[in-house]
Amino acid sequence: MSTAEVYAGVCGHSAIIEVTKVDDKHVQVVIHSACEQITAMNPDLARIQWKGKGHQVFKSMTESVVYQSAARHIRHTACPIPAAILKAIEVEVGIALPQDVTITFTNSRSNPSTTLRAGLQTPNFKPQTPKDK
Repeated sequence: MSTAEVYAGVCGHSAIIEVTKVDDKHVQVVIHSACEQITAMNPDLARIQWKGKGHQVFKSMTESVVYQSAARHIRHTACPIPAAILKAIEVEVGIALPQDVTITFTNSRSNPSTTLRAGLQTPNFKPQTPKDK
């Protein structure tokens, strides 16, 4: 099983995405979150074909079962959860390495220290500085 933890941002919701390879062509995705929009995707992703003729996952965004489910259930189009689901599937089936993905805003209006002072703390988040890279 591959597990991804996602801290979505200002909405305050986080998610744990668990992907399990069921057989050579299918995976099961289970999302744990306090966000009802995200967890509403679970039935759609309970058994999806990622490989072979008729696969449902690695297609264009409008044809991927993950993004089709997100379009039905998630109202915030910039939600990072669908991309995280796809990354977790890639890791579980062995076509990608488990590498963290980061979105960092660098303008003064979204300075992480300002956000943290505002009380919107993200667990385990340490902003990277240029010297950390």
